[in-house]
Amino acid sequence: MACSEQFCDSCRRTRAAILVLVPVLLATAAILFIGMPVLQRRAAYRYSLGFADGYEILAKNLADGNGYRWRPDLAETMIREPGYPLLLAAAFKIAGCRIEPARFLNLLLAAGIAVMLMALARRMTGDPRAPVMAALLFLLHPGTLVAEARGGVEILFIFVGFVFMLALHWAVEKGGLWRYLLAGLAFGAVVQVRSTPIAFPVLLLLYTLFMAKGARERLRAVFRVTILLAGMGLVMVPWVVRNYSLVHEFVPVATLGGVGLQEGLYVCQNVSLGDDLYPVGQAAGRIRGKLAHELGMRFEGEEYFQTFYDAHDETAFNRLLFESSRNEYARNPGLLAGCVGKNIFNLWFLGKTWDITRINMLVQLPLLALVFYGLRIIRLRGNLRKIGILLIYVGSIAITHLLVVAEARYSIPLLAFLAIPAGVAVTSIWDEVRTHTRFV
Repeated sequence: MACSEQFCDSCRRTRAAILVLVPVLLATAAILFIGMPVLQRRAAYRYSLGFADGYEILAKNLADGNGYRWRPDLAETMIREPGYPLLLAAAFKIAGCRIEPARFLNLLLAAGIAVMLMALARRMTGDPRAPVMAALLFLLHPGTLVAEARGGVEILFIFVGFVFMLALHWAVEKGGLWRYLLAGLAFGAVVQVRSTPIAFPVLLLLYTLFMAKGARERLRAVFRVTILLAGMGLVMVPWVVRNYSLVHEFVPVATLGGVGLQEGLYVCQNVSLGDDLYPVGQAAGRIRGKLAHELGMRFEGEEYFQTFYDAHDETAFNRLLFESSRNEYARNPGLLAGCVGKNIFNLWFLGKTWDITRINMLVQLPLLALVFYGLRIIRLRGNLRKIGILLIYVGSIAITHLLVVAEARYSIPLLAFLAIPAGVAVTSIWDEVRTHTRFV
C-alpha cells in the first residue's frame, strides 16, 4: 500500500510539473522565434542577440568540410573546445547555417536541463515543490533566454554539467568504481564543451578528504577521484592527439587561457563603476593585435580573437600572453587581490554597457538573495552535505572567472545550479506568507 501511495504521489508531482513547465517552454519558443528577431532589430547597435563568440564560424567550416578552422585559408585552430562547434555543425548540416537551428537546439537542451534540474533538486532537498520552482527560475531567468537566443555555448555547457552532476551523485549514493568511471566520462564531455571547471577534481578531492573519517576512507576517496580523472582523460584523448599532431605539444584545453588572462587584467585596470565594457574589450584586443604584429605573426582579427595562419603561432601567442599577465600579477600581488575582488562583482553584474550592468543588478541581486536564503534553510534542515558537491562544482567555475575574464553572462551556468537553493527559498517564503495571512 505504501509503495502504491508513493507511486501515485510521484505521478501527481510529475503531472503537475508537466502542466507548469510545458506552457513555459511554449512561451520560451515564442520569445525565441518571434520576440527575439524584433528585439534584435532594435538592440543590434548595442548588443548582439545573434551568434556569439565565433562558434558558428567553426561550425560552418566543419559543416562545409573545411576542417576545424576560422577560415579555409587559416590554420586549424585550438582556440575553442570542440564540443559545441561539433554539435552546431550537425545542426547546420540538417537545417542550414542559420540562427534558428541553434535556437531550436538550445530550446530542446533547456527542456532537458529542466528535467535534470528537478531530478537533482529532489535528491538534494526533499522538498516536493522546490524542484518545479527551481526549474521555473532557470527557464524564466532573462539570462537564460538571452543565452538561448545568442547561439552560444552556455546552454550546452549547462546541459552536460547536469548530466555530470547526476552521474556523480549516483556514484556517490550507490558506490562502485564503474559508476565513478561513467561520471568521469561525463566530466570529460563537460571539459570538451568548456574547460572552466577543470579544477573541480582537485577541489572534490580536498572536500572528500576533509569529510572522510579515517585513513581507509581517505584512500578510497583518492582512488575514486583517480577513476573519475581517468574517465575524463579517455574523452579528451581525441582532442589531445589531434592538437599534438598540429603543434607537437600537449594541449589539453582550448588555447584561450592567455587571452582570457590578458583581457581580464586589462579590464581590471581600465573598467570602473559607470564605465562601458565593450570599448575596453576592443582596446585589449587591439593591444594583442599590435603585439602579434610586432612578433611578425600572420593573423586575422585586430580587435577580438587573433586567428593565425600557423597553429604554432597560436600556441606561442597564447603562452606569451599567459606568461606576461602571470608575471604582472606576480610582481604586484595587491593587483591580483584587487582584480579578484572586482571580478566578484563583474561575474554577477558586469555587462557590455553600464545600462546593461544596471539591469543585471536589478535581475541578479534578488536571485542571489534567494540563493543565500535557500542555502541557510538547507543547512537548518541538515541537508547541506547533500548539496556540497554541487557547490564545489559551481565554485570551480567561479574561481576560474575570478582569475581571468568575468562578465555577468558567465554567471548563467552557475545560476542554473544555484536555482536549486533559490527554489527552496521561494517555497519557504510562500509557506511563511500563507501562514501569516491565515492568522491575520
